[in-house]
This record gives sequence, structure tokens and C-alpha cells, in this order.
Amino acid sequence: MLWILSALACGAAAPTTSEALAAADAHDGTVDKTVSECTSCGLGMKGDAAHTTQHEGYELQFCSDTCKRNFEDDPEAGVNKLKTATAN
Repeated sequence: MLWILSALACGAAAPTTSEALAAADAHDGTVDKTVSECTSCGLGMKGDAAHTTQHEGYELQFCSDTCKRNFEDDPEAGVNKLKTATAN
């Protein structure tokens, strides 16, 4: 979040949702429209195909059903975590 505020203060645009998803997708070295690292808990854990959801054309994998539900309850907050994580 701090990066986004700093970037906005400097006139740089925060990454869009599409850019954040694409960066998170590429993070594992494979661009396949699958975000394989859990983006919900922030622990950097690998996601599990048993705990997936779809968002804007991407499959997001979570480390647990709780993390999956947290994202589904508030996708905007989950994407904002992605924006912060992929900006660093």
C-alpha cells in the first residue's frame, strides 16, 4: 500500500487490476493465466488447485479454503494486495 501512495504522490500510476494479475501470473515463471501463489494471507505460500477461483480471466489458487473465501468476499481488497505485492 505504501508503494501505491508513494507512486501516486510522485505522479506514477498505480498498476491496474489487469497489470497486477499479469505480474502475479508471471511471478512463477510461467505465463498461463494462473496465479499459483496465495494472494490472500500474504505468507507467500503456494496455492492449491483444490482452492481456486476465477477473477477477470485468471485462475487464482489459494493455500486454503479460508483464503479463497476471503478473496471472494472482497475481491477488490485481494487485488489491492496483488497490486502492492507486484509493485515491489
